[in-house]
Amino acid sequence: MKTLKATALSAIGICTLLSLLSPASSKGRTAENLQWGAPVDGLQMSILAAGSGNVDVPQFQVALRNTGERDVVLNLGIMLANGKVQLPERIRLSLTDAGGRTREFRFFDKRYPAVAGRVDDYVVPLRVGSTYLLTFNLDQFWSPDAKDFQLKLSQGKSQLVAHFEGGKAQASNLDTPGMRLMNFWEGKLQSNVLAVER
Repeated sequence: MKTLKATALSAIGICTLLSLLSPASSKGRTAENLQWGAPVDGLQMSILAAGSGNVDVPQFQVALRNTGERDVVLNLGIMLANGKVQLPERIRLSLTDAGGRTREFRFFDKRYPAVAGRVDDYVVPLRVGSTYLLTFNLDQFWSPDAKDFQLKLSQGKSQLVAHFEGGKAQASNLDTPGMRLMNFWEGKLQSNVLAVER
């Protein structure tokens, strides 16, 4: 009887875990029903709202999908502390506010204002048909032109577009000399337009 009860509990636990890990658990969103930007050399990009409680600093997600015929490797930025800190610096945003003004914003994590120590490339292998999803807060971006580190949405409707510029490995470490030979995706990519209202 105890074995039957333990088996039933294990089955329930596994089903619960699988339901949490399934794509449908992300508010019914799958890669097929997202809006995507135009494909470039087998890669597409999407930006979508992630449902944050803070209307001033909304949360959103950026997805990269391999729709090509070959597996690729993405360099999303840099990693610190042997991968414990991942900074997707190659993701940037264009924000068009309600007045029609467009500004460019770059990723910046205020917890790590300076780099000291080892730096590695933020490398993500992306198989054919696979999607990689990142979650951001709007306040993780800053404007290099306006020196604006307090990005907040103005009143009214704004539009966000995500951009990615792929490239080869940049970090030079003695224990990763072959990284530069990897099949990195190179090019410029743009997402769909996400409408955000405050």
